[in-house]
Amino acid sequence: MLNKTLSVVILSAFSAASYASSNLCKEVGGMGLAEAINETNLVAALSGDFTGARAEIIGQKKTSTGLVLEMEHFFINDKNGLIRTRDKATLTTVPGKDETYMLEIAYKIVDSRGTYEGYRGGFNSFGLIKLEKGEVILRYQGEICK
Repeated sequence: MLNKTLSVVILSAFSAASYASSNLCKEVGGMGLAEAINETNLVAALSGDFTGARAEIIGQKKTSTGLVLEMEHFFINDKNGLIRTRDKATLTTVPGKDETYMLEIAYKIVDSRGTYEGYRGGFNSFGLIKLEKGEVILRYQGEICK
């Protein structure tokens, strides 16, 4: 009985180690400054793991506390990496600041190429957006895996 139990424990340990080694995960993070180029498109200079991004607002819905935006982003790095995401951005009104919102975005990776080939999962960002000026400042972070 002890041999069977010990065998199961050893096999379980090898299976867990094998799963962990087959899933390569990477922390991503940094900061960004974005600017609207028209009513539905933005471009951003980023620091950290990504160097730039392009965003498109696909849809929007007014809520009691602000807006919810459906978005698509393309993130690049300086090593020929590209990540495309489909996202939900939640904008919450900042009291006393006209057209200024707290911004939270949940990014879900739908395609990855180059140095990010095969990565999936998602990451998040938070910051501020001034709608009347089309300006965004944010921080992004998370873990992506392949």
